[in-house]
Parts: sequence; structure tokens; C-alpha cells
Amino acid sequence: MKKLLTILFLLPCFVFSQQSIEVCTENQAYLQDYWVADGDNQYFWSVEGGVIEVNNGNEITVNWLNIPYDQYLITVYVISNAGCEGDTTTLWVDIDECSFNGLYVPNAFTPNGDGKNDDFMAVGENVDKLELFIFNRWGELIYQSYYMEPWNGKMNDVDCQIDVYVWKVNYKFIDENFYKTEHGHVTLVR
Repeated sequence: MKKLLTILFLLPCFVFSQQSIEVCTENQAYLQDYWVADGDNQYFWSVEGGVIEVNNGNEITVNWLNIPYDQYLITVYVISNAGCEGDTTTLWVDIDECSFNGLYVPNAFTPNGDGKNDDFMAVGENVDKLELFIFNRWGELIYQSYYMEPWNGKMNDVDCQIDVYVWKVNYKFIDENFYKTEHGHVTLVR
């Protein structure tokens, strides 16, 4: 996402001049870089919600880990090396999956070898440990994984029949010291 920001400077001869400054984001991860693409000036940054991990003047790195879903304001104020004060310019940042602490478990998969939805697995951001258990309709445990490995729809290397199976997951997030348990069902379709 790029946002073009314009900062107005009053030059020493009292003539107004416009200077364009680009503030960009990249890395759809927890750490995102924001920078001003214009030269040697003094930059003063302010970030709502996130934590500035690195501040190199015209470039900052913001940590958005575990920030609740919302919109947050990043502000940059510039003073030129000649001492001219610029406008305060802002950028709204919408935090969504970048700070997602949750687990998604699909309700169907198709282990038919076509390379699409061939495996069943719970997925999520910030998951540190995940244990997966699959049971058939009679409650028999047919698959288990303690290392975040997906189920391929087989039991003892034999394809399981088209059916509804019960799953159970025990998981914990990176920033937590306790396990959570969830369960549900998944339909195996070939």
C-alpha cells in the first residue's frame, strides 16, 4: 500500500514550494516499514497503537503484533535542514490479519491429488504449537499430529471413505503460556 503525502515548506525567501513525500508500507507481517522517500531532513514520527521498533529518521519500523483490529494513525512532522517547518502529515493504517490471534479450521477438504485442498489442517497467525486429532463416526482415533502436520485423508496409508469426521485441536499462541482446545467436524470429499 502506498500513500503519496505532500508537505508544504516555507523557504527562506518566503516563497511557498510543494514537496512530495511518499510513505509506503510493505511486509504483510507484524513488522511493517514506513518511510519518507525524500532526503536529509528531520522527521518526527508518532504511531497510535503500534510500537516503533526502529527509527532511522526518515524510516521507521512499526511492530503491530497483538494490536486489536482497528484503524491507527501514523503522523510524520518534518523540519528541513534549512530550518523550515513542514506540515504534519498523517496516514491511517487499518490493522486486520496482521495482528490476528485466531484459528481457522475448514469444514471440508478434497484429498484427490489435484493439488487443491488435498490436506486438512487448522491454520492461524501466531500459532506456536498445534496438536490435531481426527476421529471417525465411531469415535475411533484415526489420525494424530503433535507437530502441525496436516491430515491427508488416509488411515494407515489407505484412503478413508467419503464421510464426516470429527476433529479436535489443542493449540497455543506465541504470546500465551496455556493451551486452548477446539473441536468440530470436517467433510472428506473426493
